[in-house]
Amino acid sequence: MVAKKIKLDKIKTLLIIFFFSFLSCTFNTNTFKNSNIETVSPPVFNPNNYDKIGFACGEGGEGTALVDEFAKLITDKNYKQLRAGLYSPNPGVVYLATISCEKLAEERLIKLNGEELEQIEKNRHKSDTIYTCSGCTNSEYFTVKQLLSDTTNYIRTEAGWWFDAVLGKNIIVE
Repeated sequence: MVAKKIKLDKIKTLLIIFFFSFLSCTFNTNTFKNSNIETVSPPVFNPNNYDKIGFACGEGGEGTALVDEFAKLITDKNYKQLRAGLYSPNPGVVYLATISCEKLAEERLIKLNGEELEQIEKNRHKSDTIYTCSGCTNSEYFTVKQLLSDTTNYIRTEAGWWFDAVLGKNIIVE
């Protein structure tokens, strides 16, 4: 009975993610103009220092490879490797490690030490650029600083839904 309920919860979670992805594909992106985040022009990228981040990209609402990698680190409770991402030269890894460590600390699943808290603060000021995607039409460039400082952007909202799904929280109210 418990396994059936867990499977049903996973199906419900996937349906919600699919639904929001569909809305994202048809949603008018002009509504995000009220966000205080500004997009940046695409710079010349170093292929070893560039990541694509998205929690619900394309018509199917799939996470990017890096997002899936972090989901696995969290579900496998590989917190050591997740924490190491705070110091990565890759901006996508830095962003995901920072929001993951903050969320896990908030949920009291980890306790961050002083050095990690200092690094999180440094990460909040990084100007490295990340390419983001959402749905099938919303793709933009943001700096790590922009993504970490603006709590109203679509990536932050989708990250919240992603954490709920990864942490197994029942996001469906019955």
